[in-house]
Formats: sequence, C-alpha cells, structure tokens
Amino acid sequence: MKRFVWIVGVVFLGFSQAYAAPKNYGLVTIAYNDFDTSGVNDKEFAYSAAFGKQIHKQWYAELGYLNLFDFSNDYGEATGDALYLSLLGKASGATGELFYKVGVAKVDVDIAMQCGDGDASIVCSQQNSLAAGIVGLGYDYYVGLRSMVRIEYIHMSGEDSFSTNMFNIGFRYNFN
Repeated sequence: MKRFVWIVGVVFLGFSQAYAAPKNYGLVTIAYNDFDTSGVNDKEFAYSAAFGKQIHKQWYAELGYLNLFDFSNDYGEATGDALYLSLLGKASGATGELFYKVGVAKVDVDIAMQCGDGDASIVCSQQNSLAAGIVGLGYDYYVGLRSMVRIEYIHMSGEDSFSTNMFNIGFRYNFN
C-alpha cells in the first residue's frame, strides 16, 4: 500500500510540476501600419518586440514594444511608439495556435509640423502620451520544436482620435 501511495504521489507531483512549468516566449515582428492621429495619417512599415508567458493552459500575458510610425515629408515629421500589455486567448491545434488579443497601451506621439504660410512659417510641435485599447486576431504556425511564425492583425484606438490598423508577420521563439 505504501508503494502505491508513493507511486501516485510521484506521478501527481510530476504532472503538477510539468503543468506548472512556465512557458515563456520572445517575439519580433515587422508590420504594415495604417495610422491616424491628430490630423496626421499615413501608411508605414513598423516593428515590434514582445515577451509572453503562459498564465493558464488557454491564456498568455504579453508585454511588448511597438514602433508605430516614424516618417517625415515636406510639411513635418512624426514619430510614435507604444508599450503594451495584453492577454491572448488561444486554441491549440496540430499545426499551431489560433489566438485573439485584448489589451491596453501607452502610446507616445511626437509631431512637428510647419505652421503658418509662406516666409512666416514656424515649426509647431506636439507631444502626447495617450491611452489606447488593443484588439487583435492571429495565428502562430509551428515551424520547429520551439519556433513559430506569427501572422496577426491588430487594431488600436485611443484618446485624441488616435487609431491604427497593423498587419504583422514575425517570429516567435518558445524558451521552454
């Protein structure tokens, strides 16, 4: 009887340790971004980096950085980036993981535009720190034992008429 209890205990502890082992990943993506903020809109290429952790068998928490835009033209220049925290609900399959994303972001926007007309033009600058919400849908496709290719669509919308639509493709590496 002691042997049976010992075996059940070892099996139970082994499964609980395997289930409790954190699953962490790193992610880098490039994106095509269509943004609109404070009367400035454009389409740009962007990039992002993130760190994720499985917090439940069907949920990930992801913390990341998004470079949203960095452009200039004859009338001015603008830069925007964001730090975000999101939850990803996932459904795993044989070839990958389908997920949806909901989260919040702190978006920093810096715009410098020419104000006035003709010879009396001056540069007007505006720096904003905005709150934004994130929703997205994507798929992580298995390409190796620990590596995945991510394809996702993200929509962000926030204060001061800020909005962006991003289509990302990237590489995810599972650390354990």
